[in-house]
Amino acid sequence: MTAAPPARPARPVLGVLDEISPLRSVIVHTPGPEIDRLTPDTRERFLFDEVLWGDRARAQHEDFITLLEGEGAEVLRLADLLRGVLADPAAREELLEGTLDPWVLGDMAAADLRAAFRALDPDRLLTILLGGITVGELRALGVTPRSLALQLAAEDDMVLDPLPNHLFTRDPSAWIGDTAVLSPMRRGARRRESLHLEAVYRHHPRFAGTGEGAGAGSTGLRRVHAPGHGGGRATLEGGDVMVLSPRTVAVGLSERTSAVGVEHLAAALLEDAARGEGTVERVVAIALPHRRSMMHLDTVTTVVDHESMLRYGPLGPLETIEIEQGPGGLVTRAHPAGEMDAVLARGMGVDALRVITPPLDPTAAAREQWDDGCNVLAVAPGRVVAYARASATNDHLRSLGIEVLELDGDELGRGRGGPRCMSCPVSRG
Repeated sequence: MTAAPPARPARPVLGVLDEISPLRSVIVHTPGPEIDRLTPDTRERFLFDEVLWGDRARAQHEDFITLLEGEGAEVLRLADLLRGVLADPAAREELLEGTLDPWVLGDMAAADLRAAFRALDPDRLLTILLGGITVGELRALGVTPRSLALQLAAEDDMVLDPLPNHLFTRDPSAWIGDTAVLSPMRRGARRRESLHLEAVYRHHPRFAGTGEGAGAGSTGLRRVHAPGHGGGRATLEGGDVMVLSPRTVAVGLSERTSAVGVEHLAAALLEDAARGEGTVERVVAIALPHRRSMMHLDTVTTVVDHESMLRYGPLGPLETIEIEQGPGGLVTRAHPAGEMDAVLARGMGVDALRVITPPLDPTAAAREQWDDGCNVLAVAPGRVVAYARASATNDHLRSLGIEVLELDGDELGRGRGGPRCMSCPVSRG
């Protein structure tokens, strides 16, 4: 008698309660035409140190997806999610309203783009939203630019900028429990990324209908927290957010995430918990050096198992500030740098934190950190995805019993982001 094939597993329940439970569902984005827009003249404006080889970066990212799927994760491609949103006329119009900001583009240019984009099919519009559009390409759509700025621009000047940083899906949103937190991004070159993730969470069938107002029988996304999309002092990026446990979230005070942004996030999470609608009881702010090489918390440390964090050795201890809900509002408690590991251990619910630091001299350590040696993605406790080029760090992890799944990401890594940066988990455990 032939055995019946195994039943197809149900879709994972949405939610992230820590950094290391088995990865069930994750949003990624294989770089498309937006990467090919990078030039030596534009790379700094788009926050890149180098011009990536698009075909090789795409091939390596497909290997990343294959690896994640091999670990049993459901891989959700951002481009496919956005395509689904754009097929919904109401969702499409809402996304265009946020994208075509007259304060950025000018009133006439925004109106011309809106009229042109309404006539496009979802695939063509998706290409433009990700890859941008030049003055010449706008003319090819039948639009004669009316605005002063566009009449003075060259044919190859960008009207709508590309989004090459979409490769790093960790930053525009972060899942904390059953809440999707949209990021008010620090840099203008990245702010439209959060609009895309908000549209996906609010309108795509994979997420829509599972949040507020979805009914008592629904599971998964409870709330989309969207505090705005930047431009003010309250900035926040997902690379600075680490869910240490269901009750504690750590957030880096970094080059990209401000103290005001952390306060807004803490207030939202702690007020939810006070109403019995969330589990976070403590937010730990970590005062990072403001350097390009340490732009986010996850560029210098990541959680690898129930009691261990991989850390860049020369980083040193840092001041931490705990934020909790008090009788009259938020209360803070500052801790000197020497108490950082004790604060993090308490947040992870362990007696002592095991800090894993590869035994490297300062030069070798700086090179591996620049190459995202500390930016690993846990797919299960004690099992991580890492770039192969961080060989010394990977060997040290293995010597301590951590399984390392290596990815050839030399081209992807030139964008200054590792496996954790390239992944937005939406379901763990």
